Amino acid sequence: MLKVKIYEYDSPCGKLWLAAKKGKLCLCEWANGKNLKNNIARLAKTLNIEFVMPTDTEKPTSKVIVLAIKQLRQYFCGRRKRFSLPYLMAGTEFQQAVWKSLTDIPYGKSISYATIATQAGYPKAIRAAANTCGNNAIAIIIPCHRVIGSNTALTGYSGGLGVKRYLLDLESNQQRLPFKNKAPKARKQNYYRIVK
Repeated sequence: MLKVKIYEYDSPCGKLWLAAKKGKLCLCEWANGKNLKNNIARLAKTLNIEFVMPTDTEKPTSKVIVLAIKQLRQYFCGRRKRFSLPYLMAGTEFQQAVWKSLTDIPYGKSISYATIATQAGYPKAIRAAANTCGNNAIAIIIPCHRVIGSNTALTGYSGGLGVKRYLLDLESNQQRLPFKNKAPKARKQNYYRIVK
């Protein structure tokens, strides 16, 4: 079983965990995300990998992790609207279709779960498309935050609704003051419990 290191990136709206397998990004997930544990377990099983945490002083050596961090910084500074790095999505044919449709949503735009289901080729699978958005293990880069409810309401997001609003505001150039209810920073010992 291949051991894959998880690295942390401190974004302006929360900590992200990044990991790559054989030169392809396979994880970019919110450290406090509600789907983190399930996504890590699913990826470990599907990709036949074991996630491990590096030491506190260890810098990323993977070119794709370094590139992902660089592009995420550019995104949060408003200088990047589309990501260009190799990634690996582990999922069913349906999930792959939904995730591919997410990458087609333009920067600064949002669409409904019904629209994403239709674009993926499954117009009646709205709830399944919503669940698949929640199982997206490559947040921001695969922009599931751009999917909203049919009534234009903000709906669930792994990083929390405050983070979703922050990302949508950032992309619409109507950036508000940072939201007041920042998620508490996860403690290191909780990370190890999830990974091992």
